[in-house]
This record gives sequence, structure tokens and C-alpha cells, in this order.
Amino acid sequence: MLITDEIVGGWSVEYEGGMSYVTVRGAGHEVPMFRPSQALQLISHFVNGQRLPDNPF
Repeated sequence: MLITDEIVGGWSVEYEGGMSYVTVRGAGHEVPMFRPSQALQLISHFVNGQRLPDNPF
């Protein structure tokens, strides 16, 4: 999960085969425009090859 100032911003689910599904609350289809902090966290994890957090973000 992505947490910004203790507010849950979304969550992720990882499926077999490495497929991940991420939901970012309040973002619609333009996450970087509406939720830039959460988008940065998601992109940073992806670029650095890190798994997404297991808890709400």
C-alpha cells in the first residue's frame, strides 16, 4: 500500500507469474496528475526492480 501522511492511497495484489494489480484511490486513469506522491512511489519501485508494498499504501 502507499501511505502519504498516514492516509491510505491504494493497494496492490500480486498474482502468480509476477503479474501485479495496483489501485490508487482517487486517481482515475491519470495517476501522476491526480496523485503524484503515490505515482512516484509506484514508479520508483518499478524502476528499481522492487516489489510493491504488501500493506496499504
